[in-house]
Amino acid sequence: MIPARHPYEARYKQEENGRTVFRSKPVIAWDDEGQALVVDERTGRLVPANNGRTFTGLSEGGHPVVAAIPGGGWSARYKHPDGTTTADPLVAWTVQSNGTLTPIDTDTTGLCDDATGVSNFDGLVAPETDKQAQQQAQEAK
Repeated sequence: MIPARHPYEARYKQEENGRTVFRSKPVIAWDDEGQALVVDERTGRLVPANNGRTFTGLSEGGHPVVAAIPGGGWSARYKHPDGTTTADPLVAWTVQSNGTLTPIDTDTTGLCDDATGVSNFDGLVAPETDKQAQQQAQEAK
C-alpha cells in the first residue's frame, strides 16, 4: 500500500429524495495494483474506490476545508428564468488549506453546498450593498 500524498477524490453519484446528488471521498492510499482506496465508514476499513455501483471516477482533489466562519451578512444572488433575482443569506464561508474562501448556502431541504456551483448563481451581495439597496428603496418611498 502506498499512502496518497497528492489529493485525489473518488466521485459517486447517488439518488436521494428523487434528486441526483454527487458526493466524493478522499483517496487515502493506493493498493499494490494501483487502485485507489477510500474509507468504508461501515466497516472501518480501506476498500477500493470503485467497489460500488455509484462510483463515477477519480479527480484531482482540492485543498481540504480547514475551517468555517459565519456568513457575515453576505448573500448569494440567483437569477430565475423570468429575469427576476432572489438573494439568499449565506450560512457560512469555508476556508481551504490554501486560503480560498467558498460561500456556502443551503437549499430548502437543509443541504449545504457551494453557492457558486448552482446553475443560476448570479453573484455575491456584500452586506453594505444590501443595506444600501434597502436604504435606497426606503428613500424612494
